[in-house]
Amino acid sequence: METVHDNARKERYLRELGLEAHFSTPTPNFLLLHYSPGDLLTTSFSPSQYMQFVVEGKLLLYNMPDESSTVMLQTDYNDVTLLGEMELLDAGFDPFFVEAQTDVYTLAFHLEQYRQQLLNDPAFLRYICRTMAAKLTGAVRATVNLPLKDRCLMSLRYAEAGDRIRDIGVLAKSLDVSRRQLLRVLKALCEEGYLAHDKKGEYLVLRKPEL
Repeated sequence: METVHDNARKERYLRELGLEAHFSTPTPNFLLLHYSPGDLLTTSFSPSQYMQFVVEGKLLLYNMPDESSTVMLQTDYNDVTLLGEMELLDAGFDPFFVEAQTDVYTLAFHLEQYRQQLLNDPAFLRYICRTMAAKLTGAVRATVNLPLKDRCLMSLRYAEAGDRIRDIGVLAKSLDVSRRQLLRVLKALCEEGYLAHDKKGEYLVLRKPEL
């Protein structure tokens, strides 16, 4: 992890994402952080000292004791992911591992420095309630006992035409199925025009399902 000393880029992210609107108290002093592929943003052993808005890149979220619980979270430039809200509310929270799959950039501020301010900021508390509700909704959907094809179609709702599906083994783990089962479903989705098998191990998203 490194701090990026590029004020113009940091201010552009802040302006484009409208982060100041999430605070009714003075806006924290943000840093722009960069993580290289393989870097850990948080771990169970050393929770992050930052509250972070992920503004660019792709993440992998997993729980080390149970490899089958590995799930993938993806963000793009218009889908901000917040990390650190549970650590704000519960200093003893044991976070998952969050790993950078690509170059990842976050807007971050020191959690302890602003803890009391944020716990008394109604606008920010409303914002983290919305983000936590979205995460809980995703977790519930992930545990619903739907057929594998339906779960894949549900996942495709969050993709865009032109996106690529890589790391089939990781995806199979996140869906708690074998690689062979997943490949059969991906083949069916190719036949139905949702995907195209581009090169070995990769699939190109052609269109989103209407569910």
